[in-house]
Amino acid sequence: MYRRPGMRRNVSFDVGNMGRRNVFNILFVVLIVAVIALIILHVRAVSYKNQVNRQFERQVLNAVVDALDGVSRLSSGVQSDSASKLSIVRQNVYLIERLNAMSTALGGEIFVPYDAMQILFEDINYYERLLQTGTSSTLEARDALLTHLTAVQEMIIK
Repeated sequence: MYRRPGMRRNVSFDVGNMGRRNVFNILFVVLIVAVIALIILHVRAVSYKNQVNRQFERQVLNAVVDALDGVSRLSSGVQSDSASKLSIVRQNVYLIERLNAMSTALGGEIFVPYDAMQILFEDINYYERLLQTGTSSTLEARDALLTHLTAVQEMIIK
């Protein structure tokens, strides 16, 4: 049969095309492996972040429970150890604030809103002022602090 000049037969088996095809296949396989590796790394990172958030949540909840325990130990009147018991409550509320700050700094969620933290600190300061002035009944301040801490606990649990 007559061939036209310049036409080649079996172009797909040309050495240049086979080399390009091999390079393309190798690049394609490397790309697929890289995508799979990135997916695995992403899944691990998300899992780690979820574990960190759960750990922060548990620590915040423990601090709230400890603060509630401290408030329940406070008496409705002024006693000699009331200030030291209140300082334990203040430490736990401060711990909640620090854990919130650490969680948000690491890109996690905030467990107790800023406004709720401000209310807790105001309640503690009010109770402390009552202790300093020697007010005979601190029941109202204690109940307010207990109510607010219970609300924070319910916020975290839900």
